[in-house]
Amino acid sequence: MKKYRILSGLLAVLFAVTVLPAAAPARALGPSEVTVTVDGSSAQPLTGARRVGVNIEMSITSDEMWAADGNWMEQTLAAGSLSMMRWGYDAWAFNWETEQPLSPARYWGGLNTHDAAGTFGLREFIAFCKEYSVVPFVMIPLESLDTFGGEATLQQIQDLTASMARYIADQGIELCYFDMGNEVWNHGADGIDNARYLGGLYPEFQRIVKEANPNFRLVLQRAPENILWNRWNDTLVEAAGGAFDAYDDHRYAFYGWDKYFDKDGDDILTPGKPIEGKEAILGECNIGWTPVQDNWNAGHVRDLGGGMALLNALLDMVNREQYSQILTWPSQWPSKASIVNDGMDKGFGWFDLDAWYLTGDTQRFTGPVLAHRILNQNVLENKLNASSTASTVRVFSYENTAANDLRVIVINKWDPTTLTLQVPDRYTMADAMVLQGESVWDTTPDYVSHLGAGVAVSGGVLQDAIPGECVVVYHFSAESSATVPAAPVLTSPATNAEGSTAQTFCWQAVSGAQNYHLVVSANPDLSDPVIDTYTGPNTLYQASRDLPEAAVLYWTVSAANAAGETAAPVQSFQTPGLEDTRVLTVNEDSDLIARSSGWNLQRSEKSYQGNDMSAEKAGEYAEFTFTGTQARILGIRGNWCGLAQVSVDGGAPVTVDTYSAQGQDQAILFDTGELAPGQHTVLLQVLGQKNDSSAGCWIEFDAVQILDSAGNDPKMDTAVWNEDDARVSRFSIWTHQTVEGCYHNDDLSSSTWKAHAEFTFTGTNAVLRGLKAPWCGTADISVDGTVVATVDTYAPQQENQAVWYDTGELPYGAHTIRITVNAAKNDASQGKWVEWDTVTWR
Repeated sequence: MKKYRILSGLLAVLFAVTVLPAAAPARALGPSEVTVTVDGSSAQPLTGARRVGVNIEMSITSDEMWAADGNWMEQTLAAGSLSMMRWGYDAWAFNWETEQPLSPARYWGGLNTHDAAGTFGLREFIAFCKEYSVVPFVMIPLESLDTFGGEATLQQIQDLTASMARYIADQGIELCYFDMGNEVWNHGADGIDNARYLGGLYPEFQRIVKEANPNFRLVLQRAPENILWNRWNDTLVEAAGGAFDAYDDHRYAFYGWDKYFDKDGDDILTPGKPIEGKEAILGECNIGWTPVQDNWNAGHVRDLGGGMALLNALLDMVNREQYSQILTWPSQWPSKASIVNDGMDKGFGWFDLDAWYLTGDTQRFTGPVLAHRILNQNVLENKLNASSTASTVRVFSYENTAANDLRVIVINKWDPTTLTLQVPDRYTMADAMVLQGESVWDTTPDYVSHLGAGVAVSGGVLQDAIPGECVVVYHFSAESSATVPAAPVLTSPATNAEGSTAQTFCWQAVSGAQNYHLVVSANPDLSDPVIDTYTGPNTLYQASRDLPEAAVLYWTVSAANAAGETAAPVQSFQTPGLEDTRVLTVNEDSDLIARSSGWNLQRSEKSYQGNDMSAEKAGEYAEFTFTGTQARILGIRGNWCGLAQVSVDGGAPVTVDTYSAQGQDQAILFDTGELAPGQHTVLLQVLGQKNDSSAGCWIEFDAVQILDSAGNDPKMDTAVWNEDDARVSRFSIWTHQTVEGCYHNDDLSSSTWKAHAEFTFTGTNAVLRGLKAPWCGTADISVDGTVVATVDTYAPQQENQAVWYDTGELPYGAHTIRITVNAAKNDASQGKWVEWDTVTWR
């Protein structure tokens, strides 16, 4: 992440150019026909990177942005299949323990006005890396050293590095890279003496990180290789004495997109000179800037052209096989909304910060993001030699080890053309995706199906017409003995769920599937789709842009391989904003939700209001009564979760499986669907059972959503507590017993003098119900410490759920009710038993 303030003077010397407003490049017509040839005899394993990662800008990623619209930012990164993520941008001046600037003079502040509070801190970063199996690359805050003009001592930096390494190790991370600062030469370290001093620090810092975990790796970061910095680099490496495990290069291209589209060659970036015996990382692959870096308005880093140039550079670097990891930056960049006074009014890269901070628009995928998706989902184990007859059409080709799955990535820089693709004749089927927009300046290009469900290939030759200024990814399949895969199980959004407009789609992996085909449409027959894409092996897809509001959408996923594909049954969901539909969300710990005593109330960071409740014992229940037309039970799906059953208004119970191989927070566990307007009761019961794939029987209940499609306000203002509710206290001897016909077929009985049961509710009325029978006696009812009635529960014939006492209207507030056994009876009764069943309060 280059500090543009430092480089601007250098760039003025290195690049004597005139900056003109961005415009489409003038060019000749492209060729009308192009032949692409893939040599199937040249397969060789890739020894370098096969996937790429990104830098995450810590201080300009706020907690609010991360969690917006259903954690769209997290899901976008997760869907990118990243191999590594670098935690940077202000990490060079960040005290990870206190989450405050370590060296305010070095801290830029980003979206938080020079205050580190509310940013994407180390703890959140490591949690993300752990959940999605991403290798973390963290920055040691070396530039905060007083030696380099900062305010921290060497001991402080060493102590912070040690605590950071221990914390990461304690989270179960087995591989982590530690970068020694960020472009340290920009902060007083440009002299040879400083390079020698910096190199001398490496042995101690290597010892510190490896003490936390021997697998952890210390990274030496080199300056750009040119006449100004080569001696500095040589001095640094010599002084480090080999006390580092890897080295980190940053590479830049300082011409604009128009210069890229005028170029005939692929030499956008060149790798640095290898350091023998050390792992190489391209820590920043930076391209697409204007000749003078201060002129941010003329750079189109976030558009289709930027994605094409970046993809070209990434594929070229992968083919060179030097770097084990390739990370791109910018993945975001401060915009007018974030650093108001620094003259930047473009947000670009993975996320458009202007769109989020100025308008609240969750615009996620730009051209560069789609470049990551193309590479990460389509580069397989072996590279093949591939050639094109046109300099304006780039071609890259990759194959799996079994030689039955071929990906050909074509970058067409200029006009529409007809391709003749010549591939090994073992490949007999092809499908394709295309990335295109209205022009190379399009900041929201589409990534959609190009050949539909696929076409036959005869003799290894496929002819195809492709649009201008596009990227096409061809997927060729070879016939094999494979069987057609089974249909995937769609997991999110659930049927009839109210999905986000920034929707993430998830489904379960299918054995033998090589590719998944996702289709989303406003029509039940899936015509005119709003999403039509192949996702490679990924079972998570983040929508490229906001889905239509106030819409019912239909979706399916097909699992495909060389033998064919099988589609899951079509499911539907709705996006927010449907006319006259109102939603009420109630947390699981509300007193209006009845529950048995075996639930564990617990913190759960990504759950609604940061908590949920869990139970695994059969028979534990949660129950609620609402007024509306629909209810949804939200909870966690995970690989430790089991089976429950849900009944509505006493109807037949429905079994719900809450297992998921990938954890899902605030997932819809059950949806009642549309009900008649009025009052309804929903009962959730733990079965204490699981499917064969799950490691446990836990049910994790988070919240309830109540909807009313009739235009009324949904309500949950009445609670029915069974006598065994977790908030009922019992004193002396009571027996919880089965009694058919009572509420939940049980009640609470006692004949012991002064035994009592007590509870507190907040409302205006309560009605006590219990058994009346020939063997029952009397009990005192007290409200807020005053005996208000003595009830005789005798009846000549058994009466279930009989009304014992109604408090009438009480002042709104907290009220405590006690039921006390008198151990007395009237002359007609055969016994002194008191059998209490429920309280209904509002």
